Amino acid sequence: MGQAGIITSLFRMIISFSNNPTKMRNQSLLVVAMMAMASLTGCFGLGSDTGPANSEPENDPLRINHIQMKGTHNSYHVEPLISPTREYMYTHQTLDFQASQQGVRQFEIDVWWDIREGLRVYHNQYDSGTTCPTFENCLSTLLSWSNQNPLHHPIFIWVEPKDWPEQAAEVTATLELSGLLEDIEQEIAQFWPLNKTITPDDVRRGSASLKDAISTDGWPLLEDSRGKAIFVLLARGESRDLYVETHPGLVGARMFTLSEETSNEAAIFSLSDPIGGGDEITRLVEEGYIVRSRADSGGEEADNNDTTRRDAALAAGAHSISTDYPAQVDGLEYWVEIPGGTPSRCNPISSPEWCSSEYIEG
Repeated sequence: MGQAGIITSLFRMIISFSNNPTKMRNQSLLVVAMMAMASLTGCFGLGSDTGPANSEPENDPLRINHIQMKGTHNSYHVEPLISPTREYMYTHQTLDFQASQQGVRQFEIDVWWDIREGLRVYHNQYDSGTTCPTFENCLSTLLSWSNQNPLHHPIFIWVEPKDWPEQAAEVTATLELSGLLEDIEQEIAQFWPLNKTITPDDVRRGSASLKDAISTDGWPLLEDSRGKAIFVLLARGESRDLYVETHPGLVGARMFTLSEETSNEAAIFSLSDPIGGGDEITRLVEEGYIVRSRADSGGEEADNNDTTRRDAALAAGAHSISTDYPAQVDGLEYWVEIPGGTPSRCNPISSPEWCSSEYIEG
């Protein structure tokens, strides 16, 4: 067991004593546990959000952007009985299983507006299998896991709005007609507590913009962010602009956006090609932004056991690396793990030198 694991075990022991009158009668055991806790925190430098004792915690405490985690693409997805394309031939476990058993900490959810049933979750009309049929179902599943595991590092929930009429009309017209973006915002507010959410306001703090906050003050401390979620609107162009128009500067918004680097909302980016865009990913990470990338797409890497794209994303420092294969499946040798992760690890580009995976989560 690592140092952080020892501290966690002792902490839970103390809580167990304090909540059990019978155990409390054995004062000597409680005192021993508390003395060991104090000794270990002093030796290992774990009394706050710092690292080992020989680090300089006042200068380099761990922050949200110091993490590298595994994510899943279309995290709700279930393979159709008859698949029209190789791209649809994969099945994910439920969201809570992914989090608890597969080490997934970044999720992607496609959301459709349905006049009868509210916000539905599936890929498209030909590929509609899902482990959580509604947005509320998806959030409730993840929230239950989060509440049971309050020490987890922040999870990222990417939300992609989808709407059939945009095939035949301007995106802004259809989104305004359906109210999809605001429905998503309202359901996040309704089904995910604000005190378990890291919002743009939390990152901006006293700065004029998100961009300024990230460049001057950085992201919130990791220890202040445990048990929380960051929501990201997975949309560009007119869809994103419509959301920003409703929430200027993302003030009061529950979601971050994929905004241009020159904009005041710049904070989080998605670069799907870590081979061609590896240098750009690394540059953005070095400048303090958070970047998502993908290890595979359409089954091509999985069928050929080709880890080139996965390895490039890891090396470039992408904070979350999304895959269709977060665990081994029959008939394939390919899947994605974060090397040395517990389940995530220190970001190889942005984290301080003293960081080790057990300080991220373990």
